[in-house]
Amino acid sequence: MAAPAGMGRLEFLRVSAAGGVTENEPTGYVAAVMPIGTSGFHIGTGGGWDNYSGTGTAQISGSYIVAGDPIGFMEGLFGPSITTGASARYQYEDSTAEGIFDVDAGFQFSLFPSFAMGLTYTDIIENRKLILGFSHVFNRNLQAHTSFSDDSWQLGCELKIARSLRVYSGTDGVNVNAGIQLSPGLWNYGYGAVLHENSIEHRFGISRRFQ
Repeated sequence: MAAPAGMGRLEFLRVSAAGGVTENEPTGYVAAVMPIGTSGFHIGTGGGWDNYSGTGTAQISGSYIVAGDPIGFMEGLFGPSITTGASARYQYEDSTAEGIFDVDAGFQFSLFPSFAMGLTYTDIIENRKLILGFSHVFNRNLQAHTSFSDDSWQLGCELKIARSLRVYSGTDGVNVNAGIQLSPGLWNYGYGAVLHENSIEHRFGISRRFQ
């Protein structure tokens, strides 16, 4: 739900849980997203705790498919499609014993059968930041993604090795990450590692879609 407009890509109810360890400090998150019938609306909610940074977050999000079929676009069918989304979240800072309320908003637009772009306006109340992102589907096996803001950038790709196996890699110019995902049936199991300058962050995730 980091880019709430992207929830329009989900066809069914999806429930996810993820956890990680950084310098022996655990983190954990749970989330669920579902479409509301065939109305084009999706809703989602999630929450978690990061012991390394001492922050907890609770979030609720929504998206709407304005036109087209974002699911069909990512499967290789012809666009265009437009989706919009917004989210509200409460973040608790353990170090200051206070909470911060903020909101995000954005949209995604598929321009061609294999290319999409998105804009996300994050932290609108406290510290506004505009993030511009692009995705390109080279074929059904290889996808690449990149995003930019005024103070950072990210680049990543995902490669389908087999029907139920994908590998991932990416960087933000400082840290490098890599991961693997197994998808037998309706379940997804993932592992990822982020290489920081002086430590390695391990993340594990599991999700299930209900159809």
